[in-house]
Amino acid sequence: MSKFSPAVFTICFILGCGCSVIENSHRQKEPMMAAFAAGDNEAVSAELADQLEAPGIFTASVINTGDELHWQLEAGSFAFHTGNFEAALMHLTRAETLIADYDERARISLRDIGANAGMLLTNLNTLPYRGFCRDRMMLQIYKSLVYLSLGREDAFRAQLRRLRMAQKQIQDDFREFFESESAAIEAAKREHPQAASRAAESDSAEKLTADSDNAEFAAGLSDLHQVAHRGYGNFLNPAALFLSALGSLRDGNPENARIDLQRLYEAMPDNPLAQAYFATILDLTGRPRPAELQNVESFKFPLDRDCVYILFANGRSGAFRQISAYFPVMIAWPVCEFYPAPFRSLTVESQNFRTRTHLLADMDAIIAQEFEERLPLMITRIILSTAIKEAGKYAAAYAVYRENELAGAFVYAGVALYTAAVNTADTRSWEILPKEIQLAQLPMPDDRKISLTFDPGTSFPLELPENCRSAIIYVSAPSPQNVAIHILPLTTR
Repeated sequence: MSKFSPAVFTICFILGCGCSVIENSHRQKEPMMAAFAAGDNEAVSAELADQLEAPGIFTASVINTGDELHWQLEAGSFAFHTGNFEAALMHLTRAETLIADYDERARISLRDIGANAGMLLTNLNTLPYRGFCRDRMMLQIYKSLVYLSLGREDAFRAQLRRLRMAQKQIQDDFREFFESESAAIEAAKREHPQAASRAAESDSAEKLTADSDNAEFAAGLSDLHQVAHRGYGNFLNPAALFLSALGSLRDGNPENARIDLQRLYEAMPDNPLAQAYFATILDLTGRPRPAELQNVESFKFPLDRDCVYILFANGRSGAFRQISAYFPVMIAWPVCEFYPAPFRSLTVESQNFRTRTHLLADMDAIIAQEFEERLPLMITRIILSTAIKEAGKYAAAYAVYRENELAGAFVYAGVALYTAAVNTADTRSWEILPKEIQLAQLPMPDDRKISLTFDPGTSFPLELPENCRSAIIYVSAPSPQNVAIHILPLTTR
């Protein structure tokens, strides 16, 4: 029995890490995301239920594995899309708990040592998925909207107050992540000096793209740079800045709103909506406009009350797919994949007002910029892990070969099959997110009737409930075949 224990241990370890150790996450989600685009929400719901069912011997549950977080996030945003707001809050709260658990662990703990050792045996999927900075901010945005959907306006406003602190916390979290990743890599280099020396030959994007065999990797890197260039820096999400400003305005704190709207303008100075908001808040707070905003038309109605705010979640977020690169052995790599927007904008009409939505947050640019920042450490870690596994493969086979040539050959073949099986890129991400968030604002119409027209596409007439003084209309449109519109009433002003 004892001679089988290493194999048994390895199998159990892999199963405990989640299915993405063997099959990359993006490929696992392809049928679900195709169903989502086609409007087959029942199929999406069934897949999420399978993944998040109670753990058991004959289930495919990801509960209590390193993959649970990204599936909880998928379930939360999907439940919000379909209007199941109680379920959305449950999944998002569970995701928030998992993130807090990961963050509170000591940098050096038994669990983290095990995960880092597992990465050297398998791949980065053995490390728990802790969420991109983008994920952490979108989780807070969704939670605020879910509270409003449930009629909990006080909780909605409290959540908006947290958005500003959340932005700072996310920057601190990334700095800690960067420091801990760097420390883990340096420790592995000290423990495996020969593998580290070999890895140094290819441990940068420049070295990898110089190899003609890595044309696909180079093309993916070029696409990444183009999209990341549109990002906002410091992991900013302009949608969070707008909502934080809205909360401050509704709380009667225009100075805090001015700070948020100034940051919004600085993040996207050429955006006409950001210009109009910043010009309006400067006028409201009695501050002079900069020269470049002198001719910008401000809003002609109060921003904080008797208004309708259209948040248009357009298309499907960028994700990660697996490609092959060479070191010179073949290695599975993640690269960004982006999807076309199904619509250009929304036209919004009321009895005496007409406007259209403008870009508020380029979600593709946000994830691309963050991925680009993570890439140097990721390359070093993947190359080093591969070098360690290759060295281990030859060392194990040679040790047996010295005793028995045939047994050595079998060991080499077995280890080669194993390393091929776990040669899987970490493509885990939150995929049920929009490609972009657009925004429009208009005064509440007297007859409470609004029409939304997709460009290109059809029109949807809406009538706002009598009990709302203002309202957020959230339009979720991952595709023309799957459009959901939610009216979230604001009853206080």
